[in-house]
Amino acid sequence: MNYVLYGEEQYLLQESLTRIVRNHVPDANELNKLVYDADTTDLDVILEDAMTIPFFSDCKIILVYHANFLSAANEHAVDTAALERYLDEFPSEYYMYPAALAVFLDEPLESTVLVLIGDFEKLDARKKIVKKVQKTCKVLQYRKLDEQGKQSYVQEQVKKRSLQIEPSAMQALLRRLPLDIRTIQMEMEKLELYGGVISSDVVERLVTRPLEEDVFQLVNAVVDRDLRKSFHMWQDLCVLNKDAIYLIALLAAQFRFLYEVKALMLHGKGKDAIKDELKAHPYRVQLAMKTVQRLGIGYLMHILEQLATLDQNLKAGRLDKKLGFEMFLLGIQGVRQ
Repeated sequence: MNYVLYGEEQYLLQESLTRIVRNHVPDANELNKLVYDADTTDLDVILEDAMTIPFFSDCKIILVYHANFLSAANEHAVDTAALERYLDEFPSEYYMYPAALAVFLDEPLESTVLVLIGDFEKLDARKKIVKKVQKTCKVLQYRKLDEQGKQSYVQEQVKKRSLQIEPSAMQALLRRLPLDIRTIQMEMEKLELYGGVISSDVVERLVTRPLEEDVFQLVNAVVDRDLRKSFHMWQDLCVLNKDAIYLIALLAAQFRFLYEVKALMLHGKGKDAIKDELKAHPYRVQLAMKTVQRLGIGYLMHILEQLATLDQNLKAGRLDKKLGFEMFLLGIQGVRQ
């Protein structure tokens, strides 16, 4: 059995990969567990290893990372003809070595497990090699969480860990947790160690407040034209060793969300319709709708343009991050909301 594992949710992907290795090659060692990077190694070299018999074992496993030739985003042309022939149960004309031919004519797929791994979003169904792996391999996709997926996953974890959590605490927990399974796992472990009934206060004390929440507070300070609070919050975030360019990107993402909410409101959309359109948490949509009630869409667009300019200046090294943010704040003070 050969596999293709791909998707942006790397935590679940790695969990599945661990199970595959354990199930197929429980005694895997360095000789029977081979790891390659498709970005730096030709497929011919990888497949040559695939056609050798395991070392004192019934099976060997070959992990091929960065199998980006399966996606549309791949920038480099890769000759996949050899892989296609390999997946076609090793026709005799492919083999260069008689010994390998003899082995694989008897049991062409059972002694080697080939696992192609990628962090891309989707396969390119137009490619011949993709059609081949879909036909001959077990293909597993790991999508990045959305709000609905996060809610389902957290509920599963609460049940699995037998946690007692109040309804209001569950809502607070969902608001605090990011769309990242690794982080969710760590936060759930803390709640499991707590042991008692989990209230909203417990969630506030134990669950790490996401950076996005601090950025949202910064957005509110900017909108309120509170220079002192805005700058102090910016300084606090920078002191926490958060990269200035990354923070600008988060700030822009929050304002972009406000812009999208405002645009949908202007088209007569209500909270439920906006939630579905933007695939966002209802609470986040509710807060955004409240914030943009007093803001014009032109003002929000101006903020986004100014943030784009700031981002370019910081990346080019034309501005210090402290001075750059001060100039951004001063530059939007006179703009009509």
